[in-house]
Amino acid sequence: MSVRTKLLAALIALAGATSATAAVTYSTGADANHDGKDDQFTVNGAAAYLVTSTAAGWPVLPNSSITSGKYISWDPIQSGRSANTLKNNTYAYAFQFNWSGAALTTDVDFRWVSDDYLTDITLNGVSLGVNNIGANEVWKISNVANVTANVSQGLNTLQFLVANGGGGATGLAADFTIQGNASLVPEPGSFALFGLGLALIPALRKRSIKG
Repeated sequence: MSVRTKLLAALIALAGATSATAAVTYSTGADANHDGKDDQFTVNGAAAYLVTSTAAGWPVLPNSSITSGKYISWDPIQSGRSANTLKNNTYAYAFQFNWSGAALTTDVDFRWVSDDYLTDITLNGVSLGVNNIGANEVWKISNVANVTANVSQGLNTLQFLVANGGGGATGLAADFTIQGNASLVPEPGSFALFGLGLALIPALRKRSIKG
């Protein structure tokens, strides 16, 4: 095989799609700009606040044995205030992320506590079959789940659906990791490298002839 043919084959391989491990990891309560709102989550389409005043009996979080997340909710004060506005509602805690690569099946690990019950977790509107309906002391016991899910190339939406049937405090604390082998789309730099390689071929060929 000539030097030109070998170099072309190598450069084409670089320019094509490659496989790599990709992961999205997050814990509720991240607040880089200190505005009291979660950096990524929303609640029913509005801001998700870090809870600053908790109801009696709620454990202090984060707690590595329960979850690395902090409490988030529709309001920073969750001690039963405005209970009448909270009855018989389901709160959708939504997290959006970009997946750079082809759509594929991934592993998803969750840990969470919720008030009242987590009725479901969905990814792009598809149920993942995860809940703690009927669990006792939902704010005190860590819930753990591992499932497979289908991510899409581009924007994805993960939702934790939390029911509040009795009024009073409500909210969520969670941490999760979404991971899998992504077929990464070549960046523009790959094609720039391909062009540079073609430009170098005449020089390499001359060196080969001289040798």
